[in-house]
Amino acid sequence: MLATGVTQLIPAYQAQSLVFADEVQQNIKKTTYTADQLEVDWGNASYERTDGVWKVTFNNQYDQVKWRLPETIDMSTVKSVTFNVKDQKGSVSLKVYKREQTEADGANTQYGLTGKEEYSISPTGEGDMEAVGLMTTDDTGSGSAISLVSVTVETDTTPQAPPEIEQDIEDWKDSVTSNDALGKDAIAGTGIMLSEITDDTLMKLVEKHFNAVTFGNELKPDALFNYQLEKSVKTKTVQFDGQDLEVPVVNDAGDSLDFSRADAMVDKILEWNEAHPDRKIRIRGHVLVWHSQTQEWFFHENYDISKPYVDKETMNRRLEWYISSVFDHYFGEAANGKYDGLFYGWDVVNEAVIGNTYRTDTVSPAESLDEIRHGNNSSWWHVYKSNEFIINAFKYANKYAPKNVELYYNDFGETDNIKSEGIIKLISDVKSAEGTRLDAFGMQAHYSVDSFSAAQFKTVAKKYAEAAGKVQLTELDFQASAAYKSGAASKDSEYTKMAYCHKQLFDAAKDLKKNGTNVAGITVWGVIEPNSWLHSQSNVGGGADGSKQCPLLFDGKYKAKPAYWAYVDATRLEPLIQDIVVAEQKGDTISGTEYSFSDDDTQAAFIPTWDKDGLNVLVSVKDATINDTDEVTVYVDETNSAGDVTPVKKTVKRSEAQAVDGGYCATIKVPMTDLKVAKTIGMDVKVMNNDKAVSFNDLKEMQETSSKYYAKATLKPGIEKATKATVKIDGEADSEWDKAVAIPLTINLGASVTADAKVLWDDENLYVYATVKDPVLNKDSGEAYQQDSLEVFIDENNAKTESYDDDDKQYRINYVNEHSFNGKKCLEENVRSAAKETGDGYVIEAAFKWTDIQPKEGDRIGLEFQINDADNSGARIGTLSWNDETGMGWSKSSVYGTIELAAGAKDEVSDDNSKPGTDDPSTGNTEKPGTNNPSTGNTGKPGTDKPDINKPSADKPATGSTNKPLANKPAAKKAAKTSDQSATAAFIVLFLAGVSMAGASKLRRSRKQS
Repeated sequence: MLATGVTQLIPAYQAQSLVFADEVQQNIKKTTYTADQLEVDWGNASYERTDGVWKVTFNNQYDQVKWRLPETIDMSTVKSVTFNVKDQKGSVSLKVYKREQTEADGANTQYGLTGKEEYSISPTGEGDMEAVGLMTTDDTGSGSAISLVSVTVETDTTPQAPPEIEQDIEDWKDSVTSNDALGKDAIAGTGIMLSEITDDTLMKLVEKHFNAVTFGNELKPDALFNYQLEKSVKTKTVQFDGQDLEVPVVNDAGDSLDFSRADAMVDKILEWNEAHPDRKIRIRGHVLVWHSQTQEWFFHENYDISKPYVDKETMNRRLEWYISSVFDHYFGEAANGKYDGLFYGWDVVNEAVIGNTYRTDTVSPAESLDEIRHGNNSSWWHVYKSNEFIINAFKYANKYAPKNVELYYNDFGETDNIKSEGIIKLISDVKSAEGTRLDAFGMQAHYSVDSFSAAQFKTVAKKYAEAAGKVQLTELDFQASAAYKSGAASKDSEYTKMAYCHKQLFDAAKDLKKNGTNVAGITVWGVIEPNSWLHSQSNVGGGADGSKQCPLLFDGKYKAKPAYWAYVDATRLEPLIQDIVVAEQKGDTISGTEYSFSDDDTQAAFIPTWDKDGLNVLVSVKDATINDTDEVTVYVDETNSAGDVTPVKKTVKRSEAQAVDGGYCATIKVPMTDLKVAKTIGMDVKVMNNDKAVSFNDLKEMQETSSKYYAKATLKPGIEKATKATVKIDGEADSEWDKAVAIPLTINLGASVTADAKVLWDDENLYVYATVKDPVLNKDSGEAYQQDSLEVFIDENNAKTESYDDDDKQYRINYVNEHSFNGKKCLEENVRSAAKETGDGYVIEAAFKWTDIQPKEGDRIGLEFQINDADNSGARIGTLSWNDETGMGWSKSSVYGTIELAAGAKDEVSDDNSKPGTDDPSTGNTEKPGTNNPSTGNTGKPGTDKPDINKPSADKPATGSTNKPLANKPAAKKAAKTSDQSATAAFIVLFLAGVSMAGASKLRRSRKQS
């Protein structure tokens, strides 16, 4: 996919169009341009104008045609652009171009439209609109076609009031660069684009809140090559290093590199710096070597794609010429010191790692190297077949860059344990090579609300700093939760959830810095909300689907969001909505996750469980003073509406509860119906202590009338028992399997299959026998997780952590018995399996060797099953799981279910095979890492690279800690752990003995599970 586009930009004044009908007459106009008035500006599809329409045939994926309008139109006045079409086959994407754009902004592109004769788009941005375009994203050979009849542009030239920024709030950079944060020399940066420097309001935000900027596209190779996207370019011969060298000609002036876009931005920053010498803004150069956004002709003889690739020697000369030319422009004699001290660093190489190894030219089999630019495959690797170009890039950069300009390697997906191995290897290879210089690693920090883990971030950041010398967060944003993208969560709740992700990240970075890890700065990837690349659709980097997003610090009205306050004053944040787990109760055993909370005077804990009759909540309170008003109330919103509600509630007074030493306890039953695995409800627990309330989640005490601040509770299966027995691995169901309970997999995320799994164990192995009913079996995809397969996740010590420990493993076995792996000890030598196709699906039998424990009766093991369901096209359409509704088992064991190792006698096995049904959750990102090569442990995800501001986040770590400040009330301390006691008294004794009042003035939540 072409990826040069300037990021989306909200019209400077459109965001606050406070115009009243009785004060200002609206001036709305519609203008229709017929096909005869539209002239083709550029196109690589087949097109002709006949019978008053433009007939277009798309031969390849991403083929497109761009038409110039007969006049230019002020983009800030455009309300909508409507394309009138007919004879459509396949899907079409709409594009609206501003003056001199070679690629439309992401906000001005609308993808995958079908079934209508009129399609409309509401473009944003400043400048002049001068062209429109149609493109297809359908696969090559799909036969997509369309006829364009006319284009109608609706404009509104009603006067609008200009917006203002909040000048009275603290500069964001002051929080980042404070002595108790990252220090006075830290970078507090943002990403900006050429089109944004004409937005005066946006630039006021930049000048106030940031001390550095990174150009999103303007210093990338395709921009410096002036977006020459044809199959070849003109050339000329120059003298370089005493020899002739053929170089491209990229503009009418005969230049080989075109710095006009970048220089316009550099001059804007210089102008500010000269006027404000005490508040200078510095620049990060981005980027010299990248597999994406580098024209394919750069690697071919005579700069012509139709000719062979050049040899390594020629490519080395081109690479050195290119790097020396860029640095000479800004640091050489011609610059005459103009830019001295302006650039603090430069990304030398970007995104050259996939999984735990180097990115090659065959990452994505479906992507042709003949495309002018690549999303996944590397033409650099195609020429070199090694990392030589990376070593040379750092060698040449060191040769030509000033010593005060830091040289970076920059990559995404950096919190993945497997990929971190590849990144550290690259850093080590570069630093050990002669003549190179690598000063720091850029952690791109494209994270997700659903999967961010502050603990995992700290773990890998420390490793990177040790390897590279320092780290910097270079492109920070958070992709919205699946619930928000689907419409299930409100913007207010998403803003709060995202703010806590920023807070957890900032707290982690500060802690690292305090303890000696050199975290040198944070750059947020964009200024205002509407301009984020996440609003666009991209097939690179694994992450942009065009859904609604809210990833940045400032909104479309240039106002600070809660994410801003996460850095500046976190006490202003709304209460965080906690995610809690409610386990199915089996028999009289109390088995589930314990959650605790407290303030200075009261401590409480509860374990929620469920059965077919409703919710069971075991609550204990540590309160030595008896008062008539002491009581506990459980509040439930059965639909988790997070709004005004008359809750289901049950209250138990202290006089009705069981007295224990130092307090009291009670089991509260909340009758409910239709409870199923994966169903979510809202709930909260409030304790009254002598008329003073302390609550688990709603710190504003609104429970009686609103569930807005209830915790989100997800119903999960209970603990299953695994019988001790040994079986032969041959795909046949031995009689020993009759002793095992069939565990149904009922959490369905779009799959068209059914399945169950049985589990046995002995001293050497954990055994699994899975039966899958699937009428369509397919393994055509080059990505292993997309193939029809079984995944078994094992957490031997049942730690339920938020990132992978050494004992955590993800085994994937497809229906023809091919393996792939994720986890340090998840190796071919530790698994034996057999797969057999049946008339209506397949079965898989496997033995997984114990690697960390010596199993014994009564041990509990973290375990999860997932079925990947592929359709006829080879694409995965959904998954089926036992316990995990998030699809995040590949990155954290906290989402796994639990099994208990039982004795070998048959009567030790539970005979309760009845299982509740399941809801179909609408949340959860189910992308999986995993190798495409069954013989390797490479779990990098092909197809996950990206252009910068138009780029995604492929990193999928686990959910972070839930630390949070209180809002307008004394702080409370909250924690969670697993309890599985055979009697209520045992739980209470353990709780009362184990809770310390130390530090109770701080809010703290954690969770421990069995």
